[in-house]
Amino acid sequence: MQLNEYGEKLDSNGYAPSILHDKPVCLICGRYGTARHEVYFGSAYRAKSKRLGLWVTLCPWCHQNGPTAIHNNRDANLQLKCWAQKKAMEHYGWPEARFIQEFGRSYL
Repeated sequence: MQLNEYGEKLDSNGYAPSILHDKPVCLICGRYGTARHEVYFGSAYRAKSKRLGLWVTLCPWCHQNGPTAIHNNRDANLQLKCWAQKKAMEHYGWPEARFIQEFGRSYL
């Protein structure tokens, strides 16, 4: 069994439990039939998002298909990143500088 640096169990795909959303429905609209969305994606940040529980469940419409989907709408994406940063800093007791160290920039 693998653990992250904070002692959280990782599943077989390297995901820690989400610190953002613990329901099996879409975070945005409440629909079932969701997929995981790593809040900070791309190169090294996707793995960190998984390992640190910075992921949410989104339905296909809110994730990739709709006009306001996270992958199609910059404002929605940045709003999610800002909220997740606040939650991560609170959960892990990080100052903003530590978040920047982990994810390369601040979204606040």
